[in-house]
Amino acid sequence: MQAVAALQRLSRRFHLAGLRPLSRIVDGIVRVGFAASIPGRASIGTGVMFHHSGIGVVINGASVIEDGCEIGVHVVLGGRTPLPGAPHLERDVIVHAGAKIIGPITIGAGSVVAANAVVIEDMPPNSLIAGIPAVAKRNIADVDAYRHNPGEGVVAP
Repeated sequence: MQAVAALQRLSRRFHLAGLRPLSRIVDGIVRVGFAASIPGRASIGTGVMFHHSGIGVVINGASVIEDGCEIGVHVVLGGRTPLPGAPHLERDVIVHAGAKIIGPITIGAGSVVAANAVVIEDMPPNSLIAGIPAVAKRNIADVDAYRHNPGEGVVAP
């Protein structure tokens, strides 16, 4: 299991158990050790992989990342004032380096967000998403073709 994923899970356990000061301490370790903000308040599923230990990743505490997703470096999953809520990544979504997903939106299962895309609205499943602002460019049949080092790397159990 990746260290950043293990620390986030520990922080999440503390958060859910009502031990919020301990959760914030672990969140601080992630911020200092990985230059990332991946809080225990965020719901992150199993098998989620952070490329290069999640360097520069910023995740809103209200975000939901389902099982099997991949998150590249310098990715932002953030809120959008004044709208309440945060991004929701369904199963097996791949978000490449530098992408920004902003607001209470859903990225459909099996989609791929291209590097440096800025997503501000819901996207359908199995889509290749790119641009500023991002649009669904085309349907994709095999999300695995877009994975970082397919078949290699460390994933969170």
